[in-house]
Amino acid sequence: MHIGTEVLNFIKAWFLDPLNKTGCRFVLVDSYNRAENIKFYQNNGFSFLFGSEVQEKEFRGLPETGDLKTRLMFFDLIELAGY
Repeated sequence: MHIGTEVLNFIKAWFLDPLNKTGCRFVLVDSYNRAENIKFYQNNGFSFLFGSEVQEKEFRGLPETGDLKTRLMFFDLIELAGY
């Protein structure tokens, strides 16, 4: 039914609306680090905030060993703004 994609599209459009004065440029999500979740956000134009899990663990102050349960991902609204 693609409800998740519709919700993301609504959020993206809402931040680009001329009446919205929030001044946001990026939409940030903290996705579960599972292939199906990551793929969903990538299919909706999101990218990883960090180039590797090691960099993200370092930023978050987590030990290098062990699994990273979530990944920070972002969408740059300027892609939709036409700049």
